[in-house]
Amino acid sequence: MSRVVKIKSALKQNKNKAFLKVVLSFVLTLGFVGIGLGMLLAILLKKSTVHIVIPIIFLVLALACLVAFLIFRKQHSILLSGVRGEDATLKILQRLPKSFTIITNPVILNRGITMELDFVVVGKNGVFIVETKNHRGILSGKTSKPNWKQIKHGKNDKVYEKEITNPVKQSYRQCRRMEELLKDFDISASVFPVLYFVDSRTELKIQDDADLGVAVFNDSEKMLYYIENENGREGVSDNELTKIKRIFKK
Repeated sequence: MSRVVKIKSALKQNKNKAFLKVVLSFVLTLGFVGIGLGMLLAILLKKSTVHIVIPIIFLVLALACLVAFLIFRKQHSILLSGVRGEDATLKILQRLPKSFTIITNPVILNRGITMELDFVVVGKNGVFIVETKNHRGILSGKTSKPNWKQIKHGKNDKVYEKEITNPVKQSYRQCRRMEELLKDFDISASVFPVLYFVDSRTELKIQDDADLGVAVFNDSEKMLYYIENENGREGVSDNELTKIKRIFKK
């Protein structure tokens, strides 16, 4: 089993914050509805002399909190999907031989740019930047374009369609930043960008017209084989592995 160096995940932190917002907005919605309806009932029963505008204000606040609840719940659902995708990918990467080291959620701070990665896998054969996506359905597009199309089939054969940011370009940018970072630390290891779709049922209809060198997988076995067997111009020495660990532990 490969070695794992865990770094605190911003995605998980944001997911937890979104959950707290969901709970708070839900509680406030119930609270404002209870107060507003209670005051309104008291006015109708002539047990209160409060102006009718006051309970209406509370009901409006309840409506606003309900809207916020729906927004935060959607955000939490998206973040939760991302976290589950990362957890599933880590379990798969841990099946690599013990000669590989997996660094989770490392952050690149270099040349004025901050970028959090999902995984950096370091082996004797090079450094692999693994970006994981938990998209479902049919993904279509060109690697040269900024956006792709995602089509999902819901209940009662309802079709959902939306645009997503091209993740191949994201992986390519991550690779270039990593190369710059390693160069600044006098590390000459080859860097390979890997894009992994967790759900094996995801259908990829991607045209590689940009030749960005990103290896794309929705099959875990093929991804593991690629990481174990791909060889670059420059490998990673034990001294360079120690340097890489220190870079991301800062």
